[in-house]
Amino acid sequence: MEIDLGANAFGIDFHPSKSLIATGLINGQLHLYRYDTESSLVRERKVRAHKESCRAVRFIDDGQRIVTASADCSILATDVETGASVARLENAHEDAVNTLITITETTIASGDDKGCVKIWDTRQRSCSHEFNVHEDYISAMTFASDSMKLVATSGDGTLSVCNLRTNKVQAQSEFSEDELLSVVIMKNGRKAICGTQNGILMLYSWGFFKDCSDRFVDLSPNSVDVLVKLDEDRLITGCDNGIISLVGILPNRIIQPIGSHEFPIEDLALSHDNKFLGSTAHDSMLKLWDLEEIIQGSNGDASGAAEDSDSDNDGMDLDNDPKPSKGSNRKTKSKANPVDNRAFFADM
Repeated sequence: MEIDLGANAFGIDFHPSKSLIATGLINGQLHLYRYDTESSLVRERKVRAHKESCRAVRFIDDGQRIVTASADCSILATDVETGASVARLENAHEDAVNTLITITETTIASGDDKGCVKIWDTRQRSCSHEFNVHEDYISAMTFASDSMKLVATSGDGTLSVCNLRTNKVQAQSEFSEDELLSVVIMKNGRKAICGTQNGILMLYSWGFFKDCSDRFVDLSPNSVDVLVKLDEDRLITGCDNGIISLVGILPNRIIQPIGSHEFPIEDLALSHDNKFLGSTAHDSMLKLWDLEEIIQGSNGDASGAAEDSDSDNDGMDLDNDPKPSKGSNRKTKSKANPVDNRAFFADM
């Protein structure tokens, strides 16, 4: 099923329990759609959320609110039932906010175009910590809940690992020749997979983040802009040629194509029951793909490699003061700031 949004869409997210999907548009609008098994998408509401493009969307508070981030540097919380603004932070970042993720029930993280990552405590309604480890935009983030570590990728070609227990940057990779655009954690926490602008998937072993342990080149030269984890052995890729593919990791192979847009993929998301995959692209279309047949047809085609036995080890390659590779003049030392007293989820 699909629907024309009327404008290019960036971030999308599914409700954690209901048949709802939210998407943020280039014109600053937030759209909320209801979907069903009868192959229909119906718009529930349209909200003028931001002055500039709405780049990221996330459901929080068990789906009661939607948080959006914008190029206008603001972050907004919107009530799902009414569409009313619950709270707005006009100057959440000094530069355009590019990505958002949910960390815990009461914590989210945001990343901006200058490489700054901020951690927001929704109970205290403020920014609790700030990390400035990257020299270019934050392209993607993911979270390892068992070890409380936030993994971020950047346009500067590096991956960083921030420990949210100690509020320190524990590791940063060597500088890659290309931008890192997307990231997921797989293999029961043993591997971090990054998509790059030149189409290579870079595999990092947990605890050994200085350099990648493996590369998968079959998607090259198409930029891998989005990664979504399906399970511990398979992920879904969205590339700038508009192709969406199911890919196996260790052994590395393209399992099968899922679908396509006419233009580059902007974002992907899985429904709460993994039945549907949502996709947006530069063609203004929101598409939902039924994954049941794909999942059933490929369950027997995903097996881990025996040699992939790396495990999480806090003592391995986790530097409190990560240094750049030899010859680089980039600054990479992190900065954890005191609590920011600016209200975030204060009532409007």
